[in-house]
Amino acid sequence: MIRSGSTCQIYEAINDNTGQKVALKTLVAERRKDKTELKYLQHEFEVAKEFKNEFVNDVYEVDAKHSVPYLSIEFSPFQNLKQRLRSEYDLMNYHASTVINNVLQGLKYLHDQGWVHCDVKPDNFLVDDEGSCKLIDFALAVRISTKFGRMFGGGKSKTIAGTRSYMSPEQIRRKSLDNRSDIYSAGCLLTEIATRKVPFTGNTPEDLLARHLRMKAPPICSVNTNITQEFSDLVGEMLSKNPVDRPDSMTLILDRLDSMRIYRTQPLHPSKMSSAEDAEF
Repeated sequence: MIRSGSTCQIYEAINDNTGQKVALKTLVAERRKDKTELKYLQHEFEVAKEFKNEFVNDVYEVDAKHSVPYLSIEFSPFQNLKQRLRSEYDLMNYHASTVINNVLQGLKYLHDQGWVHCDVKPDNFLVDDEGSCKLIDFALAVRISTKFGRMFGGGKSKTIAGTRSYMSPEQIRRKSLDNRSDIYSAGCLLTEIATRKVPFTGNTPEDLLARHLRMKAPPICSVNTNITQEFSDLVGEMLSKNPVDRPDSMTLILDRLDSMRIYRTQPLHPSKMSSAEDAEF
């Protein structure tokens, strides 16, 4: 077993037929007959079974009918971005340009396939030692809502599903979603990469959601003075409350990133930080 949560466990496994190492996402014992959780497993497979992209984790097969239901996915030996930001922030900070590019590339691919992820957060990106990331977990994904689809409730979840620290205002209000909802959530994630903090916190879950709906996030360059004004402005636009005020595609965001610097001064690699401090001393 690699990881365990409240509903799922991840195991390292070998496919007996192919010899391929895979990761098995299984339900914990008390959830194995939970129809909602079984639907999530099946849905994740249906969303991602045809995906093939270097920034997105492969999904191979699902079995939701036997005693231990599972989803077979691409194996990765690396931790997720949330874990690495907590334990190796200086390394992630050094590789931030790669991390951010890969995060946005993975979401761009998902959007190009017609899906909104709906749970964009650092926990859902696996990242290696060089900052290369892969997007995972498509259980909450919904089809991108078109103008015609919105007339019939397309792209709308029946319940508020997602992670409160990263949810867009329209997701909280259970409105129809398009790629701009993920763009807001990605703005929350980029804030965390740049400042070690999410844009909003609250004393209660309801307070946190209210802040997403009404409070303007502080510019990230005011929290981390090494962040350039250009990058801070871009993240601020991504965090606009009204979707029409956000950049309307990951392609546009990536194009803008190509023409700017994230940091005023490039952070040092952790291996060089101690020697630099010694030299200054």
